Amino acid sequence: MSLGEDIYAALRSGRFPHSVIIEGGSPSKRLSLAKGIAQALVCSSQDAPCGKCAHCRKAVSGIHPDIETVTEDKKCNFTADTARGVVNSVSVIPNESDAKVYIITLTGEMSPVSQNILLKTLEEPPKYAFFIVACPSRADLLDTVISRSRVFSLGEQENEPDEQAADEAEKIACLIAKAIVADSEFDIVREAAVFEKNKALFSGVMPVLGEIFVEAMKVKATGEKSGKFEGVADVLAMRLTLAKLGKLEKITRELKTGFENNRNYNLLITRLCTLFRANI
Repeated sequence: MSLGEDIYAALRSGRFPHSVIIEGGSPSKRLSLAKGIAQALVCSSQDAPCGKCAHCRKAVSGIHPDIETVTEDKKCNFTADTARGVVNSVSVIPNESDAKVYIITLTGEMSPVSQNILLKTLEEPPKYAFFIVACPSRADLLDTVISRSRVFSLGEQENEPDEQAADEAEKIACLIAKAIVADSEFDIVREAAVFEKNKALFSGVMPVLGEIFVEAMKVKATGEKSGKFEGVADVLAMRLTLAKLGKLEKITRELKTGFENNRNYNLLITRLCTLFRANI
């Protein structure tokens, strides 16, 4: 039985556990699953989550009064005061639904003190109260908490993609791609200079450059404009042949492999500038 089937069966049984732990995966995947379960618990339909009732619509919009997300402070600590706040809140009956759901999100360990504050409520929860603890691993929790919960695992832990780094990599990749067809051969040298002090950026830019060249080949072959990558793929398709675009994509893969195999970094940067200019 898959994880989804397991959760669906538990919800259909009418005996969904009052405390569950979602571990593994990435923080966003854990939270997404937790929200989906919470939506099903407050849904008024027998085929929950129906996605149509007022409870489901509010849950999806993040405004359901009976779903509360509780998380750590700015220092990534789930404090004793936060735990006490949850316990005190549990005594208040649901506002609209038959259920009241607490999504507790963690990025690290919750202190034993905070867990013990919650423990009594986990042991004897009101029939309407449900707790969903989303954490990297059950190993971060006390055995007493685990024993009173059902664990749903998303597999191995995953790092959340760094959106800021991805945006920076795409920006640099576009600049380099533009420089390839610039009038001055020094343009590409200038743009590649950013790699001299940032190896991680080199690793992030190479795959994006490859995607730009592939996109340009699609534009060249179909005659349909892309608009992706700030229009750079369209410019390359207009200026270069399919053969040259294919060669550039191959060079990019070779540079990426060279970086992964710990080739001399300065030579890789030099090779990038030389080969890109030589193959246009």
